[in-house]
Amino acid sequence: MNGGFNGGNGPLLASVEFDGYIRLSDAHDEVHLPWHVLPHKASDINAARRVKLRRNGTGSLRLANVGVADGPVDVFAWTGSSDRIPKSQLPGAGDNFAVIDINAVGVRPVIIGGTPEEPEFGMQVAINTYGERSHPNYPAEFDVYIDADRDGLADFVIFNSELGGFAATGENVVSVFDLNAGTAAAYFYNDADLNSANVILTAPLDALGLELGTQFDFAVYAFDNYFTGNLTDAVEGMSHTLGIPSSFGYGLPDAGVPARGQAELLVEGVPGGAAASPSQTGLLLMYRDGRLGNEAATVVVK
Repeated sequence: MNGGFNGGNGPLLASVEFDGYIRLSDAHDEVHLPWHVLPHKASDINAARRVKLRRNGTGSLRLANVGVADGPVDVFAWTGSSDRIPKSQLPGAGDNFAVIDINAVGVRPVIIGGTPEEPEFGMQVAINTYGERSHPNYPAEFDVYIDADRDGLADFVIFNSELGGFAATGENVVSVFDLNAGTAAAYFYNDADLNSANVILTAPLDALGLELGTQFDFAVYAFDNYFTGNLTDAVEGMSHTLGIPSSFGYGLPDAGVPARGQAELLVEGVPGGAAASPSQTGLLLMYRDGRLGNEAATVVVK
């Protein structure tokens, strides 16, 4: 169960739920307390925070997984971060507002269809936050403003929302709003899990007026979409060229880093990438099934 096709399929929870009662009784009375847990095997991946490329433009990063589950890793160009919001500004128990606190943002191109000869490309925007969200629908909406022609005015917005409206389906979709035409369309399910700080938004390049090799500007905004509708955090002023990052990582097995094992991520610099993607500092690693508090890592590439 996640925010996608089975986002509203509550009975799936029963397949992994352990529950019962704690009972305390004497000759006169009985007290019982119901309990339940939904266990999820977790990876726990550790990586160095910096990679220095050799003179030939290559390097490597060793990932160690001390968790009990294999750890798939999604590698993105790390393009921006935001400082942690002070605890004094966060809600307490019973407060009717939420604060979505962005940690890091990354982007990458991805094949979404077509043929091997003529693939259709999309863009994925990865966002990691401080603190987990119980469900992909609420309390967070992420808006990614795209300035495709770099004229200082946004042309498109990628955003997530519940399919059908509030409390309608439990499914979360990613849509693109054309600011010039005033129209919107949904394209993919949101790639996010329950009780997670990670989210990946996918949109077709055609819907964004973009092509591989074209530089664009973008910004990411986080909103409380459950209580107040307020903007709570943002990462602005980013520029990137899909297909020409300053560096990229590859070489991990599909299963990621094996449980109680290690794997090596190969890192390579791209000629011209520093100018084409000036906002990229290094790599954003998104860990699927990662232990809470360790679902992502940022790695500086020098």
